Amino acid sequence: MSENHSNGPMRWDEHARGGAGGWVRASGDPQGPPGEPDPGAGPGQVPDPDSGRRTFPKKHVLLAVGGGLAFAAVVLVTAHAVRPSPPEAGHSAAPSVSGSPAPAAEGSTAADTTEPPAPSTATAEEQATAVDALLERSESDRQQVIDAVNAVEACASESSVADAGTALDAAAVRREELITGLAELDLGELPSGPTAARSLRTGWQHSADADRAFANWADDARGCSPGSVPRTASYRQGVRSSELATEAKQDFLSLWTPISDLHGLPERDTAQL
Repeated sequence: MSENHSNGPMRWDEHARGGAGGWVRASGDPQGPPGEPDPGAGPGQVPDPDSGRRTFPKKHVLLAVGGGLAFAAVVLVTAHAVRPSPPEAGHSAAPSVSGSPAPAAEGSTAADTTEPPAPSTATAEEQATAVDALLERSESDRQQVIDAVNAVEACASESSVADAGTALDAAAVRREELITGLAELDLGELPSGPTAARSLRTGWQHSADADRAFANWADDARGCSPGSVPRTASYRQGVRSSELATEAKQDFLSLWTPISDLHGLPERDTAQL
């Protein structure tokens, strides 16, 4: 576009007015004379009534306003997206924990954490059979004790008396082993089982005491002559302990005989015990 003006021709400069563009004189002076319309007003731009104030084209004003609105909208949307939503009424704001169980460690199974079942209690028949096995052992010891006491009484030789004393000491040890074995048994399924066990334990303890007393008597009898063995205090103690053992074993048999009959076990007497 060209126009004759008293001050010279005009041209459009896109870099004028801070990059907004505007009409300038060909000489490069963007300012027209006072009182005249601003020659820098480009197409579509309304001149500012105040000739001293710079104006911008409408299209640039609209673009600036629209861009600002768009930027504000983006800020609002972003703020809404990143803002944590408030917890619902009645619920904790703490993060929820998944109800799914944690995966088990590799190689582990549910059975690994299960406690082993308690050992089952022996049946009444099994308990009665265990007691009878101890009675069988006691009967075999009885004959050895009788033979040893007779050897001391006979005083056939010094060596036979010494051997008898050794046998009697060993018999006392075996009696105590029977007591230990009896204490390890569970007799709860037998009628009067615990009471019967107490009587049997007392009888065996008295028998062990008698065995040791007779062993001491064998020591007293060393150097004896056949038919002249002294009846020392050890001998009398052995006799007394044997009597107490017999009483306790009778109490046991009064409770044991019905049990042995019920389970088909051998019948026994105090001499066998």
